[in-house]
Amino acid sequence: GGDIRLVRTSFLYETPPMYVTDQPPFLNGVVELETSATMEPIDLLTRLKETEQALGRSMNGPRNGPRLVDLDILLYRDGQTSQDDVLQVPHPRIAEREFVLVPLGEDLETRRLSVSQSSDSVGDALERLWGKQSERTAVRTLPLPRGRFLTFNRTLVMGILNVTPDSFSDGGNYMQADRAVEHALQLLEEGADILDVGGESTRPGAEEVEIEEEMKRTIPVIQRIRQQRPDAVVSIDTRHAQIAKAAIEAGADIVNDVSGGTYDPDMFPVVASYPNVPMILMHMRGTPQTMQSMTDYDDEDGVVSEVARSLLERSEAAEAAGIPRWRQVVDPGIGFAKTGEQNLELLRRLNEIRKMVGNLPILLGTSRKGFIGRLSGAKVASDRDPGTIASSIVPLCIGVDWSNTSVPPPCNILRVHNVKDVKQSAVIMDAILKAR
Repeated sequence: GGDIRLVRTSFLYETPPMYVTDQPPFLNGVVELETSATMEPIDLLTRLKETEQALGRSMNGPRNGPRLVDLDILLYRDGQTSQDDVLQVPHPRIAEREFVLVPLGEDLETRRLSVSQSSDSVGDALERLWGKQSERTAVRTLPLPRGRFLTFNRTLVMGILNVTPDSFSDGGNYMQADRAVEHALQLLEEGADILDVGGESTRPGAEEVEIEEEMKRTIPVIQRIRQQRPDAVVSIDTRHAQIAKAAIEAGADIVNDVSGGTYDPDMFPVVASYPNVPMILMHMRGTPQTMQSMTDYDDEDGVVSEVARSLLERSEAAEAAGIPRWRQVVDPGIGFAKTGEQNLELLRRLNEIRKMVGNLPILLGTSRKGFIGRLSGAKVASDRDPGTIASSIVPLCIGVDWSNTSVPPPCNILRVHNVKDVKQSAVIMDAILKAR
């Protein structure tokens, strides 16, 4: 109605149910709204209850029992309060609810907000609550179509399925749909959490593929994967909104755009129109034909600050277009408009980039890339899997302090050709990092 504006969203978290524990896990998030100067807290509450009803919530169940949706006013930035029988702001139970405190305390600014009539802050309440618990229970999730979720309780692995004749590592291997689907099923058996299907090579110097050809390569494969493995999580690797739309209709769950939504102006609106489809936003300059001539970075901190700033801008643009942060993943674009030295700098400082972009989930794609070959002497792409493992695992470990409860646990996806070996490496890495 013009008197309420969405400012931003948190990420989504899964937590064990509270109060009534015989019910499914909770799915929780926080949104920041800006209301008109004349809207009182009780007026906002009325609107929220109307929204709950419109979404199908029934008020006939037990208090704190299973419900489709539950919208509460938590607090006001300006300290506005309400204390009566109908509404209390700040919400009186914030301090005991991890499922509220975690999304509310994602950044330093909101961690300082008061959660009670005393001076207790969100950060204070969260630290005290975690001090009483043996472990954190809130786990970041990524929503998917058909009521499914990816859960970041571990490092996720994305298997690459290129149905192209000219990709640098496996070009031409899976051009026939039968072979492509067979390989997809093998990747799933080896532990892939996501299959990334691409019909256009984006290696340096690659020519653009016609829409019709890219469609012909990818859509039948996605349809057959969905038929044979209804539970599989499938990503479409494309710069084109038309392909993204067709892929989603065919059964794809995620859109992976190497241009970060800059190549096709219709990409953000298309993805936004599907409420539970996440988008991976990669940093890139130019096109595959021009990108390797665009490696000059003028920012004071060079490639790191430029990549982080650009990714944050794309994230904000996506959110403004209707793709909330809880549906976003970012990718620093290793090998795309970067020199070998710049790739190494980005990998060494990956967790700095994570902080600069507000702890968005990161997809890292170093698999078999040219800089590994130049450093190791492995001229054949398929011989670069050991280097792929090193360049995937080491960056995720540098600068990570799992004992620091003020920093959210990192959310990572590794995009690789060799799923089996990388999966094993990621399992061991996760176990070491989480060991106490």
